[in-house]
Amino acid sequence: MSVICSKCGQDAVYLRRYTSERLCKACLVQTTVDRVRKTINRNKMLEANDRIVVAISGGKDSAVLLDVMHRIERNYPGSELVPLTIDEGIKGYRDEALSAARKLAETLGLKLEVRSFHDMFDMALDDIVNTRDESKPLGACSYCGVLRRRAINTAALELRADVVATGHNMDDEAQTVMMNIMRGDGRRIGRTNKPRSSAIQGFIPRIKPIIELSERDVVAYAHHLNLPYHDIPCPYAVEACRNDIRLFLNEMEHKRPGTLTAILRSGESISDALLQEPKKYVTSTCLQCGSPTAADTCKACKLLDEISSRELSDKNGPKTRGST
Repeated sequence: MSVICSKCGQDAVYLRRYTSERLCKACLVQTTVDRVRKTINRNKMLEANDRIVVAISGGKDSAVLLDVMHRIERNYPGSELVPLTIDEGIKGYRDEALSAARKLAETLGLKLEVRSFHDMFDMALDDIVNTRDESKPLGACSYCGVLRRRAINTAALELRADVVATGHNMDDEAQTVMMNIMRGDGRRIGRTNKPRSSAIQGFIPRIKPIIELSERDVVAYAHHLNLPYHDIPCPYAVEACRNDIRLFLNEMEHKRPGTLTAILRSGESISDALLQEPKKYVTSTCLQCGSPTAADTCKACKLLDEISSRELSDKNGPKTRGST
């Protein structure tokens, strides 16, 4: 016996557990688009005639992000979508993801912009990992995360973006909230979720349009629309603490649907409370690169200096880092 769609009475293909909705393919697509549109409007993420850089990795999350944004923004002729991929330089992984990103952009009639770690920092991520100090606990994801944020912001400034849209889904955000709390760094929740109205000069505002979609929603949408994406996990992901948090939250969500949504709302409450404090998180600019930072030297420059120092020690000669 077939299961009927909660919206239209057609045969359902997907159960959205945290809302108890059974959806056919058409209603799955439409409710997903509507959910993202409501998220954008509720959080005042976009304005008229925005130039929106959409950070895509070639994976399912950013594929759904770009497709949904395209469906929404095509109704606003003054806005412009610019897909951007950062090539970190991960052999055997990034090339295939980049191919999927290009195919998706072409399918939507968009031109993909590509920037690389090698061009920006003179080193690929593989090179950075191969030269890291194994006696220190800093993992590949720590280097990648900091440098990717720098690369995306630098590229967005170059592309004259008004905002940068990233593909963080509900699962990602809930994991991030939990990780920051477990690390004793709850204030970071406020720093990483600043509203567009509180943008910092030198940083292109970040928005997360699919933050109200679960990972299951994302997989279902991408599957039923046959979106091109690369589904092989990054080879460095096994080092990340996030994996342990993901397993725990997946189990909690399965046993108690709505857990992820509750954590998401808690993170929003923490951000709102922190924004009411008079203390500013960014008080100066980096002495090396000029980027906004709370210290004399930003995190990206500190990591790049550490990498350069190791190269100098290993090769008995300094290496030019290049423009960042």
